[in-house]
Amino acid sequence: MPEMTDPTPAMVSFEQALRNGQVGVRRCELDRDLYVYADAVNGVQRFAYVRLDGATVTAFVNAALAPPVEGLPCFQFGCAVPERFRRRGLATSTLKAAIAEMRNGFGRAGIKAFYVEGIVHVDNVASRRVSERAISTDPVPVTDAPTGLPALQYIRKIEA
Repeated sequence: MPEMTDPTPAMVSFEQALRNGQVGVRRCELDRDLYVYADAVNGVQRFAYVRLDGATVTAFVNAALAPPVEGLPCFQFGCAVPERFRRRGLATSTLKAAIAEMRNGFGRAGIKAFYVEGIVHVDNVASRRVSERAISTDPVPVTDAPTGLPALQYIRKIEA
């Protein structure tokens, strides 16, 4: 059976593209140490939020548009931090900052509410802690659709 999606390869790929000048980031408005890159793949909107030390990514959060919840947009999040930068709270602070930036930008665009979601394997303690701190303290047991593995869904409505 396959493993659940790990955002680490996306982080590594993003860092390489950034260093090669294939993607450009812009500084966020609320957290000036956070940068964002937006694109769409196969019509699916996604955002990458990163903390940088020069051209080195120290924390990476991706948000991809998922199926709507209660008629509102929903973004599913994934977080990755290079091993040498772990245990500093970077995943949690970056995820919280990314949600705040989305709330700010969507509010200006007239989007009054949206959902944020994290699907975490039941045994992934580090990601569970990040999700509990940044999204919700009340996860719902689910089965990860792509893999069939037991997971927890962290979900929260964000209002602008």
